[in-house]
Amino acid sequence: MNLSREIFWDVNYDTIHWEENYQWVICRVLEYGSLEDWKEMRKHYGDEKLIESATNARSLSKKTMHFIHNIFEIPLNKFRCYNSTHSDPLHWMY
Repeated sequence: MNLSREIFWDVNYDTIHWEENYQWVICRVLEYGSLEDWKEMRKHYGDEKLIESATNARSLSKKTMHFIHNIFEIPLNKFRCYNSTHSDPLHWMY
């Protein structure tokens, strides 16, 4: 695969197992990738794996989730991260 190395800043790009870690790779591209990364990922993995990874992700930004929702017309309640939102602590009150 030929994805932007910047997406994977915290790991050794040359040792990524693209097929074994496809869910992680897809989520990284969805959150941080460019349009070219999106096209490359979609061509390599296909829409079925992309949808599976996005709907099963434990966390996605609202922007990413709504993007996938609009592209593939997936109901928001089908996203795991939509149904199990993380707590969002308020600022400390003094």
